Formats: sequence, structure tokens, C-alpha cells
Amino acid sequence: MTVYADYSFYTDEYLAGRSAAVTAADFQYYARQASAVIAQYTHGNIKADDIPDEVKMCCCELVETMHAADTSEAAQKPGVSSESVQGWSQSYESTEARKTALRGLQRDCIYRWLSNTGLLYSGVRVC
Repeated sequence: MTVYADYSFYTDEYLAGRSAAVTAADFQYYARQASAVIAQYTHGNIKADDIPDEVKMCCCELVETMHAADTSEAAQKPGVSSESVQGWSQSYESTEARKTALRGLQRDCIYRWLSNTGLLYSGVRVC
């Protein structure tokens, strides 16, 4: 499987001077996951030897989104979406609701970066 972005592109191009939210050790795992999501939406339209910068940028944003989702999920109690201290109340969110929200963020990211590239086209191309 082709991974669409590497850590050096992430730190040098995507972040453009900002501090990294994902460590080098974690980046490869999340980049592989992000590339799989992009591949689902692009239907094999990305050639491994010619990866556009839009795809790399999309991959980096997805890496940060997926990492943030995993990090926030690990910090919360399972199923608790919010708590109130004074009147002590808890709101519960299902795992499925969190997955649905993440899929929505992924879709938004993919369309933001790739909608004008032609890579999302799933029809037949005339030779």
C-alpha cells in the first residue's frame, strides 16, 4: 500500500513552521490509515509515482484528525461525552456516534483538499 505523505513533508510543508501534533513515531501508523481512507474515496485515481501535493496535504490533515480522535477518546471515560461537577451529571455518547463524527471529519477533509483535482471521479474515463 502506498502511503501518501511522509514525516518530512508533514513537518516541512504541511505544518509550515507550526509545532507537530503527531510524533515521528506515531506518524507512520496514522499516515497508513489516512492513505487507506483517501484510497477509498479516490477509486485508484492516484498513481504511486506521481502523488499530487493536495493528496499529501489531505493525508497530513487526516493524520492529525485521526490522532486527535484517538487521543481525546483515550482521555475520556468510555462512553462519557461530558460531565458537570456542581449538579453532577454525565452525558453518554456511543462509540458509533464518535465513529460517525470522525467519518464526517474525514469526508470534509477529503472534499476540501481533493474536490477540484478530478481524483474523486468514480466513472469511466474515455481513452
